[in-house]
Amino acid sequence: MAQEEISAPLKVCRNLIEKGYKAKNTGAYTKALEYFSEAEILAENGQWQQELFDCKNNIGVVYVNLSNYEEARGYYQQALEIAEKDPKDNLFMVLNNIANTYSYEKDYQNALKYFKSAYNNPKAVNTDLGKIVMAINVADTYNKLGNFKQARAYLQAVEKLKRIKMTDRFWRINYAETFFIEGKTDIAEQMMLQLLQDMGNDKDADSYVYITELLSKIYTVKNNIEKAIFYAKKGLLYTHKPKGRIDLYNRLSDLYFKQSRYSVAAAYKDSVIVTKDSVAALFSKELFETNKIKLKIQRYQNELKINSEKQSAERTLFAIAIIFSLLLFFFIYRVLKNRLLKQKQEKIIAENQQKIVELELDHLQNSIAEKNRKLSAKALYLSGRNELIEEVINSVSKIKEVSHNEEVANYIKSLKGYLKADAEWDDFISYFEMVNPTFLSTLTTSHPQLNPADIRFICYLYMNLDLKEISNIFSITVEAAKKRKQRIAKKMEIEADELYGYILSLN
Repeated sequence: MAQEEISAPLKVCRNLIEKGYKAKNTGAYTKALEYFSEAEILAENGQWQQELFDCKNNIGVVYVNLSNYEEARGYYQQALEIAEKDPKDNLFMVLNNIANTYSYEKDYQNALKYFKSAYNNPKAVNTDLGKIVMAINVADTYNKLGNFKQARAYLQAVEKLKRIKMTDRFWRINYAETFFIEGKTDIAEQMMLQLLQDMGNDKDADSYVYITELLSKIYTVKNNIEKAIFYAKKGLLYTHKPKGRIDLYNRLSDLYFKQSRYSVAAAYKDSVIVTKDSVAALFSKELFETNKIKLKIQRYQNELKINSEKQSAERTLFAIAIIFSLLLFFFIYRVLKNRLLKQKQEKIIAENQQKIVELELDHLQNSIAEKNRKLSAKALYLSGRNELIEEVINSVSKIKEVSHNEEVANYIKSLKGYLKADAEWDDFISYFEMVNPTFLSTLTTSHPQLNPADIRFICYLYMNLDLKEISNIFSITVEAAKKRKQRIAKKMEIEADELYGYILSLN
């Protein structure tokens, strides 16, 4: 067949892959997953290996962007099986992708295994650029494991190979990091400052963030906290990935705490919570959409199967009608038999779909329980933070010079303000309603006499916090918390011992 003569199904498959690429590049990951999954079914049916590799590899990429690394690895492993049999340059890509999933999970031993597998495989790494990139990845992983000698050995092995601008920057960053880990902070500092000077205004986000982060670590070790803060903030300007922002928020919080600037430290720590919560909410939404796509793909597969069987049955019946027209009664018998088989198949498909729905419901219930546990952890963290602030206030207040120092008194007043702030509760109740969408409406409808403080107390009780934990959150004694529980139960006209079981039944 001529190269331009492409079958209609293959054209459809390639068109779906193209749409998947566009959706993935614009961040529409659930839509990309739908396109790639539909193309995957066509590629499997047509046995088109390159298209099948593209689908499986890109589905893995989508799941990585959704932070579902285990699911991503499953698809990468399937892509690896295809790449090992295919002469095209796919092996480098998929081995690197698998290694990255382990690196994201901080499983550096397994990441190292796949990076080195690619580095040592001539089929995977057959160019100088590929050799340099994989050497940098291996060195970066050894640095994360604290093994600067092995990291430096891999970097020196490719030192004389010609490097493009991007690989040169990351080579120099990782080389400087080996000296930092070794304890030669002056050499690492000089290399990174020189690299910043060489870059000038030509800053790319990824390498610039690594440089500023390493400089912040260097100046922290040198106890130059102001410079450490300066470079951490510089990195924050170029960091758009949630994980990177969380790491830098934590670093800035620690640095300000070293300077005893507790209010600023607490503000950055709050930024960590807000970022994590926004990521969790986004992940929850994407997970729900992903599950919808899986169900849609399952239905699509079932429809293809039914249509294929239907077409096969129609061709068979047509042939029987033409060739065996004299066997009318036998023909009728076959038609009836095929209908019965089709009904049984449809019944089996319906039963399987019902099982899928039940599994999805179980998964959603487990997801809600998990999110309630995270909400509990957040509530306890806020309580712990308030205790920490009170402890700092009490400690500082015991110093005689405090009452005569207006600046310190203002700091104490600022810290006390954090104890009175209710913004965390507003955020908390928003996330609580997202996780338990019907609970609060049912509660307030059934018991309109409850005030906001009562509702807040019931929310913590619903998340299975004990009275001691609740008393810490409200900054009251356990006995006061017990009396509040009895008063709320009385308002709701039930026994205090029955309150927990009753509020569970509301949802």
